[in-house]
Amino acid sequence: MDRQIVYPAQIPLDSDQLNAQRNAYVGLGQLAAMAYGWATVAASGFACTPGSGLALVIGPGSLLAPGVVDASAYGTLAAVASALVRQYVSRDPVTLTVPGAGATYTVYATPATVDTDDTVLPFYNAADPSVTYAGADNSGKTAPTVRQDVVQIGIGTSVPTGAYPLWTVTVAAGATAITADMITQAAGAPFYATIPELASTAYVDAGLATAASNLSAEAAIRAAADATLTTNVNARVSGVYGVGTGMYDGKALIQGAAGPSFCYNTGSADVWLGLLYGVQSSISGGTRTTINGQKMLIYYINNVEGTNFQITFPESFSAVPSVFVTATSEFTTNLSAWINIVAGTVTETGFEVNVNANEPGEASTHGAGVWVFAFGAA
Repeated sequence: MDRQIVYPAQIPLDSDQLNAQRNAYVGLGQLAAMAYGWATVAASGFACTPGSGLALVIGPGSLLAPGVVDASAYGTLAAVASALVRQYVSRDPVTLTVPGAGATYTVYATPATVDTDDTVLPFYNAADPSVTYAGADNSGKTAPTVRQDVVQIGIGTSVPTGAYPLWTVTVAAGATAITADMITQAAGAPFYATIPELASTAYVDAGLATAASNLSAEAAIRAAADATLTTNVNARVSGVYGVGTGMYDGKALIQGAAGPSFCYNTGSADVWLGLLYGVQSSISGGTRTTINGQKMLIYYINNVEGTNFQITFPESFSAVPSVFVTATSEFTTNLSAWINIVAGTVTETGFEVNVNANEPGEASTHGAGVWVFAFGAA
C-alpha cells in the first residue's frame, strides 16, 4: 500500500490529500481481492423483513464488486483505469414499496459511484490573501466534496443490467401485507458465510447434515435404478457368461442386406461372420422355411397316381430348385408304391412324377401319398 510523504515547512498541495485517500482506497480494494478474488461479487447484510402493508425494509449492507480505481477524474487527480475490487455501501435501512399482489419480485442491489455533498467552498484571493472568495473565482458555485461508492436498492419483476439479485418476494393474489414466508434468498444472490459462521460448529454440522441427506437421497435413487436395471437384464439373460481361453469378446452385431452379421477381434484383425437366420410359415399341407435367402418347402400331397403326374409348388422359386419325393401310401394290402421325378421336368414352378407299384402286374393308376422336399433360391 502506498503512503504519501510530506515535509516540515512544505507547502501542502491538494494532490497530497487526494493521493493519501486514493492509496488507502486501493489498499482496501487489494485486500478485498485477496479475500474474495478479483472477479467475485459478494454481499453482506441487506436483511429483508416485512414492512407495513405491501412494503419491505432492507437493512444496511455492503457489496464488493470488480471495477477500476477511478473511472473519472478524482478532484485534481486524473482517472485511473487499473482493476480494483471496490466496496459499495448502503448505510441506512431502505423501505421499498412492493408494486402489487399476485406476482413475484426481485430485490436487487446496484453499485454506483456518485460525487455528492455539494457545497459553496471558501477560497482565498491570491492577490489579497486577507480576502475570502465564495466558490472558485468567487463565483458562488457549489462543488461536490465527497466521492461515494453506494448501493442503490430496487425491486422489480426482473434484475436490470449491472445489478445483483438479493431477495425473491412472492406475493399471492389478493394479499394486502407482506409476510416473512413470502421472502426467500434470490437465486444467484452473492451472499457468503461470514467468518463467525464458518467457525461455528452448528454451521458445519448443518452443512454436513445437508450433504449426508443429499448423499442418502442419491444412493436411494441409484439403488432403485440398479434394481430396475437388474430386473431388466435378468428378464433377458440367464446363466453365467464369460470369455475363456481361445474365445474373443464380440465387437458388433448388425443386420445387413444379406442378413445378420457378427464381428469379433482375434487380437490382430476383425473377423465378420454371417449368421443363419430363418423365417418359418405355413403352406398348404406343410411348411415354408427361409434361411439366408434360401427357401425350403416341405409338404404332403394325397392321391398322386400314374405317369407324368404334374405337381405344382405351392409357391414359386426364383431359380430351379433341388427336389426330392417319397411315396407313403400302399396300393393294396401289403403292396407299397415307389415314385420318381421325370427327368428334365423340374422348373421354378413345379415338376412331373411317375408312380408305380413295387409288384409286377400292379396297375400304375393306383393313388399314392407323396412327400415333397424342395430346396432353392427364394
